[in-house]
Amino acid sequence: MSKTIKLSLGLVLAALNLNAYATPESKVVISDTFTAAATKHGFKPELVNRLCQPLPDIVSITCHHSGGDSPFESLIVQYRYNTRTTNNDMYKHIELDDIRIDLKNRQINFWSGHQITTPDGIGVNRIQGTSNSYIETGGMRGFVSRTDRHFQQQRDTEYVLTHTSEFVYKHQDQKGAINAIKHYQKMVSDNDYVVAYKEDQVIEPVEIMQGASFTFPISEPLRQRLIDVIEQSKK
Repeated sequence: MSKTIKLSLGLVLAALNLNAYATPESKVVISDTFTAAATKHGFKPELVNRLCQPLPDIVSITCHHSGGDSPFESLIVQYRYNTRTTNNDMYKHIELDDIRIDLKNRQINFWSGHQITTPDGIGVNRIQGTSNSYIETGGMRGFVSRTDRHFQQQRDTEYVLTHTSEFVYKHQDQKGAINAIKHYQKMVSDNDYVVAYKEDQVIEPVEIMQGASFTFPISEPLRQRLIDVIEQSKK
């Protein structure tokens, strides 16, 4: 009996210790009409509910519906990863990464937003590669319909670069689309980065997207959600 009690206490202490280091739970925001709209579009209630549940490594989940039944109706599930910040004497770089499921238009957008803030007297230029990207699966390239990049100076010392790779599964064979997500390893993009400069002197690269380093992690629970969405999407 005493051995059993000691073992139980040990398990309790281990569980408490693990909990102390657990990843903070995702912040979840759900619009009032999201569940009804997603069900109307053919998704089973249990999947709709699961899409909006917290996930490892995801800082926030937004399940958003707007526009009613109009042509501008939006039905999006957004998974946002932790913000990453890089500080340098010549710039501050903040990065936000999202995986956004467009349930109505049947596509998954891999979106990355970058804000570069500089001190006075420091400028920023963009050096752009080609506009290609693809899903690396370890043996094949998953199809990406469109790659969209925007770079602009918002204020005197603030610049923004955004990148979206659209995986439109409604245009694909369902099995092939599922395989691309099932074997997903990373989203690969051609080189695309910005440089900070001062009076045409030292150039400091702010590396944004460098080929295979442009990666969106997908946990197994998230991978299964993406697969289930493709399987339940109406053709």
